[in-house]
Amino acid sequence: MDSSRKFLIVSISAAVLLIILVSCTLAYSGRDNTLMSDKTLSFEINGFNVELPLSENDAVYDAVSLSSVTENKIKLLNEVGATVKIDGKGIGAGTTIDLKLDELSSSELIKIQVGNEKDERVIYLRTLSTQLPEIIPAGASSYDGNYFAAVATGGAALYELNNQGEVVFYIAKSPEKANGESYRDFKKHVYENGTVRYSYQRVYGDSNGIGYAVGERVILDDRYQEIDTITLAQSEIAKAGDPVDGRDFILIDDNHYIVEASQLVLVQNVPDGLGANTMGSKVVRNLIQEVKDDQVVFEFTTDSHPEFYGLSVNDHDYSNTTSQSPDYAGLNRMIIDPADNNLIVSFGNMNTIMKIDRETRDVIWKLSGNGDEFGMSPEQKTAGQTDLAITAEGELTVFDNATSTGQTRILKIKLDEVNKKILGYQEYKVPGKTALAYGSAQKIGDNIEVYTIGWGLLKDGNVAISEIDFNTGKKLLEVTLPQGVANDRVQKFK
Repeated sequence: MDSSRKFLIVSISAAVLLIILVSCTLAYSGRDNTLMSDKTLSFEINGFNVELPLSENDAVYDAVSLSSVTENKIKLLNEVGATVKIDGKGIGAGTTIDLKLDELSSSELIKIQVGNEKDERVIYLRTLSTQLPEIIPAGASSYDGNYFAAVATGGAALYELNNQGEVVFYIAKSPEKANGESYRDFKKHVYENGTVRYSYQRVYGDSNGIGYAVGERVILDDRYQEIDTITLAQSEIAKAGDPVDGRDFILIDDNHYIVEASQLVLVQNVPDGLGANTMGSKVVRNLIQEVKDDQVVFEFTTDSHPEFYGLSVNDHDYSNTTSQSPDYAGLNRMIIDPADNNLIVSFGNMNTIMKIDRETRDVIWKLSGNGDEFGMSPEQKTAGQTDLAITAEGELTVFDNATSTGQTRILKIKLDEVNKKILGYQEYKVPGKTALAYGSAQKIGDNIEVYTIGWGLLKDGNVAISEIDFNTGKKLLEVTLPQGVANDRVQKFK
């Protein structure tokens, strides 16, 4: 082989080697640079997307939702050209791991390591999000069960507390990520067969003043994973997909539920003497809709009962002079009476509680308000009540804001529904506590006078939850929130 040919072969070989070396160097340096500054880990954590930049080492971030009650499902959505470990457990793109947390605490962090041969990043997730309001418990309940609450004012958050007032589950979003969304009425449901579900109201935002906390009902499975959303079903008076209110929701089975909604309608049946517009009055009617196996099996509307107009004590401008959307009835709570499976419904703007037949749609009885049928004295009647429950002994409990007197109270009433008489009446007051909205009360246990109270929007103070033994006059647990933050309805479930 002549020298020129040898030189050509050596030159080509050298060029190829140089190209390979340069390519490898560029590829490797590109991977490092991307890992260091450009890459972002994308996770789905308990059904919520969480983006974690890798630009800063030892950075600490919030998750949208975490739980210490069940394992947390964490899925890595993207490839970053490196090994990823969560608390020492490897995870690959497109795969899911279950992470058990013993507690949710500001001092407990989830460690995420990301690295390759040349570089490493360590970042952290807080187990207790900074997007939750500061929750300060004192004392502890000696009765089983956890407390479920959603923030009505002051953020987009819901949470579950154990009987020491410690957070064991939450969903919380920053204002930027919430984008006007908020939550209401977080609760637990247990079917007759023992199946556990959770639900909450996802509030869309502006509803043009029609209804309360308008949006959709979100259904979660027993691991707090979203499995369904519920809006109105198609009927003669409702369109499929129309929003529901966040005042209340009853889940009987996976394919059987009761929702409520508000609809602006033009009516011609306002009785004379109530100042109705002669050409028709615009009112907000309350709709109750029961759906089973995707079919509407029961519907009730307040405007189908003209006698209700005259019972209203708030928001009843039937002339539409000052209001174009008077919510004259103000439905704010509904429960099923286990004794006969009919509905008991609270109408806050009528100061009235009614039982409604779930088959005939007839009003079986009215308690309190101007249409009271049980002979309540003026001192016994409610004013702006916001919560109802049935005790194990079959008594009706009412959280009465008592807007007429300014002294919020809890009522326990034993009714003779056949003869429409009151057989027993007790009231419990906490001096200095005046609830303006959202309040709730629930009797805990049998044959004891212990109540879980959600104070809602208080006139003074920042107490959010109390559990009180009225036999002894002692508080068992008290939870406070920051000033300006108020819970929606609070409920305790075993």
